[in-house]
Amino acid sequence: MNALLRSGLAIAALGLSACSADRAAEEKEQRAVIAAESSGPALLNKARASTAMGDYSRAEQYYAAALRAGAPEKTVVERIIEVCVADQRYPAAVEHAEQYLYRHPGDAEVQFVAASLHVAIGELARGRSLYETVVKDRPNWPEPHYAFATLLRAEDCDIALADQHDLTYLKLSPQGAFAETARARLTRCNP
Repeated sequence: MNALLRSGLAIAALGLSACSADRAAEEKEQRAVIAAESSGPALLNKARASTAMGDYSRAEQYYAAALRAGAPEKTVVERIIEVCVADQRYPAAVEHAEQYLYRHPGDAEVQFVAASLHVAIGELARGRSLYETVVKDRPNWPEPHYAFATLLRAEDCDIALADQHDLTYLKLSPQGAFAETARARLTRCNP
């Protein structure tokens, strides 16, 4: 092989390896961009933006993707529930809450929200069960006592127990947001 042909082949080989290196660098850069856009924090930002625009279905999808990408589960589930409620998709909110509670059965905050959601969609027995658990596990948290008393009064099943929970609410939060209503219910039921 003559020198000129060898030089041409060498130059061609260098060009091919340079093209391959450029292509590999481009692909690596594209993978990095995709990974950055698919990271938990990036997906959370997209979910927040969708929520702010009122696109709750898309926000739910981004939150779910953020969860799969490793974002903090409790925070994400709480946001998913919020967007489902904002979109008035209460059964979907209940489903997300129940799935979370299956994995974290002792989470009183999510139990309280799930109880309220169950009551809102007419599943009173499940709501009552969850309220009972919350007030037993977190007796010094006033709002569940008030919510449980409200459910008991709506069911007309145990007014004495409802009174106890209204009294507990008032003891824990005498100036709370629901204090006036709790007092009025007690005086109406116990003249």
